Amino acid sequence: MKKGQVSTLGALVEEIAAMAPACDVVAFITSAIAYAFALTPLAFLLATLAMYLEVNTLYHLAKRHSSAGGYYGYVANAFGPTPATVVGLLYVLYQVTSTAAIPTYIGGAIIPAFLDYYYHIVLPSWIWMPLILIFVIVPITLAIVGIRPQISVLKFASLFEVGFLAVIGAIVVAKAPDNTLAVFNPFAWPQYSSEFAPLGGPGGALGLAMVFSITSFIGYGGSAPLGEEVEHPRQILKALSLGVFIVGAVLTEMAYAIVVGWGVNNLSTLANNPNPDVQTIPGIIVMGLYLGVIGSLGLFLVAMNSAFSDAVSMQSNAGRVYFSMARDSVIPKWFAKIHPKYHTPYRALAFIGVASSTAAIITAFSMFAANGLNPIQALTTTTANGAVLQALADTFEFLTTMALFGMVLTHFLLNTSLITLFYRLKEKHKDLFHAILHTLQHYVAPLVATGILGYALYASIWPPVFPETPAAITSIIYLAFAVGYALYLRFYKPHILTQAGKNVNLWAEEGETSVREQR
Repeated sequence: MKKGQVSTLGALVEEIAAMAPACDVVAFITSAIAYAFALTPLAFLLATLAMYLEVNTLYHLAKRHSSAGGYYGYVANAFGPTPATVVGLLYVLYQVTSTAAIPTYIGGAIIPAFLDYYYHIVLPSWIWMPLILIFVIVPITLAIVGIRPQISVLKFASLFEVGFLAVIGAIVVAKAPDNTLAVFNPFAWPQYSSEFAPLGGPGGALGLAMVFSITSFIGYGGSAPLGEEVEHPRQILKALSLGVFIVGAVLTEMAYAIVVGWGVNNLSTLANNPNPDVQTIPGIIVMGLYLGVIGSLGLFLVAMNSAFSDAVSMQSNAGRVYFSMARDSVIPKWFAKIHPKYHTPYRALAFIGVASSTAAIITAFSMFAANGLNPIQALTTTTANGAVLQALADTFEFLTTMALFGMVLTHFLLNTSLITLFYRLKEKHKDLFHAILHTLQHYVAPLVATGILGYALYASIWPPVFPETPAAITSIIYLAFAVGYALYLRFYKPHILTQAGKNVNLWAEEGETSVREQR
């Protein structure tokens, strides 16, 4: 937690690593195709637009307020400690569930399907459990050792990852026979009407795909909790903009490449393929078809590295939010303990690791039961059993939907925080241009972003779809707990909330500066 430990490049790679683009390609794009078919690139384009607009929100919030609390601190300044407490708990919810989802899908589905499809190696069904520990415990150790060695590991890996994806995606697009802009038109695909109908039509299918396109950006804002460790707060702003621009462009390109590479009119053969391996690793298969072993094995290995980097970044960021909340006594002070040698919130980090592992295991066994496998069967069969891969895919979708729920609600409060804070600042502008720009940046952009995110949240709830709808219900229960806990502190321990998230008070300390800057 020392000042000046992270450079602009360090904050940028933290952003990229936390968004884990290669994991998004093999996991999130795969899940999106199962609902949106040829409209999958549109889902990722809309998600990218929403995240670009969210960059505007975090830009103007981080510009005024830098702390380890990140989102928690921003909301505290706008609405006070009670909503900030809810946001802190929601932030950790979607960090934990996302951290749990990726190792489960990578270890339980991607690795077995890849080995079976290409090398005819069948693994035992329990293999996902030890792999979770590999993708959780090792990153925790690295995060506890300190942010500087963490960044040195991520720097090369993250930059290579996005470069590799951009190149192989471009090659597939150049070779694919089905290139068409119709993938961005939701009304151009009557051949998929029977698949779209149970989901509420093309709009509903697109909305469900956006559950995964939007959550593929979880980790965006990953540099915000580094506010006390960067050399200058402006570095966070640069990292936010560049990180989302790079990852959004690469993910939209890869979604397009996989769809046109498979064949825009043949995606039903993917979603309904009798071979569960094909349903699990379509992106890897497409890259293999066009680039051979360099595409298939390369994407597989980059995704493994991406999953590891994602776990490092996600746990590091969430641990720092817990540290900030504990520093304010909103949660037990136990979480605020800093390691005497490495200067990291090691207790908070350890808790995040345990929580994500536990969430993955409990959810997986629940999904096994939903797919007709009792615990003994789930652990004694092999990954050649289609029910095993389906259960772990359902686990990924369940946890990802919970992550979406926490993410959307958090960003709803962030967007309204931006509107509220700049309304309170009563900015004055020297001309009409600056007045219009102010309105667009501080009011219009956050409202549009909230609308896009809200649509994906609505699609996860209605019409009912398994496992998205049960995940949304579970998330609502968690939200009730978070709100209840915040209200408990407000009414029974108000002294605890007095300074929550108020290490930097935007309108009290910088309001006059803001007015002078606008003159």
